[in-house]
Amino acid sequence: MAHTDTARGAAEEARPAPRKAPGRPTPRGRSLLTRLDRRFLPVVGTVITLVLMLGIGQARYSTESTSFISMRLFSNLLVDNSYLLVLAIGMTFVILTGGIDLSVGAVVALVGLAVARLLIAGLPLPVVLVVGVLIGTLCGLLIGIMVQVFDIQPFIASLAVMFLARGLANVVSVQSLGISDPNFAALAGWSLQFGEGSTLWRISISMVIAMVLLAFAFYLLHYTRFGRTVYGLGAGDDGSAVKLMGLNGERTRILVYVISGTCAGVAGILFAFYTRSGFNLTGIGMELDAIAAVVIGGTLLAGGVGFILGTATGVLVYGLIQVLIAREGLDSWWTRVFIGVVLLAFVVLQRAITVRRRT
Repeated sequence: MAHTDTARGAAEEARPAPRKAPGRPTPRGRSLLTRLDRRFLPVVGTVITLVLMLGIGQARYSTESTSFISMRLFSNLLVDNSYLLVLAIGMTFVILTGGIDLSVGAVVALVGLAVARLLIAGLPLPVVLVVGVLIGTLCGLLIGIMVQVFDIQPFIASLAVMFLARGLANVVSVQSLGISDPNFAALAGWSLQFGEGSTLWRISISMVIAMVLLAFAFYLLHYTRFGRTVYGLGAGDDGSAVKLMGLNGERTRILVYVISGTCAGVAGILFAFYTRSGFNLTGIGMELDAIAAVVIGGTLLAGGVGFILGTATGVLVYGLIQVLIAREGLDSWWTRVFIGVVLLAFVVLQRAITVRRRT
């Protein structure tokens, strides 16, 4: 018997080990690669793009007395694009669920005109600012109800609200309305300045509001039950992943559009701070700028994957393209060309990631 057991053991040791399929990583390696692709690769691409652009600017435009990369540069980027950052924050919530919001540019125009008209009518500034934000909130709520309750495609629902907001803006005024209210001007012009001369940079009220909203959105998406539900909605069109986690997908789907609309209302006020006026043609194409910044920031259009800090980086890339175009002395329309090239590259990257995720 002992001899038989020994022979059996020797035979098992001599038996060749199962061969692994060529070219296929181990389960652990495959899991790590998939997780890296899905979560971090788009954002890594965004950061690399930003670093390359900063390197090009540093090499071409720095002098012995001034450096292209400076606090002044980043300050100017945020001052000029604070409203876009706020719009992109709200758009990130929507796209993470697999939706879209085309109304935000029209809402910016409507809010700017409403603020100008109400200030001309003599209403107190705090009331006017609250009304401006609520206009955006109501527009977002309307989209959310159409999408969730009436099962209307987000593209169609937001397109309808876009036409509604743009039409209401024309009702308010077809002329540009200047804002001369002293309290509004004082608030819009508030800033903290640092340095002097060529190293002067500042923190404006628009930057503060945008940074506060960015921090709040980061906490909301990554540290709350609501944030887990947002990502869960983007994981499957039927919301099955959310149901399995015991989360309320119906309410969340409405709330992401409310957040996007509210951010559009805030962005309308920030843009009014920036221009000191309201105009019915403001914001045409601004929704596409916000979507581009979100996609460049690494959020997948299919939903479920993305980071709010990636969106902020995408806005910096967007703004830096404008700066480099201006420094080169090219016409402003070249900005659209380069943004289109960068956006196309990130869409292709997203497609590659999506295909890898399915395999």
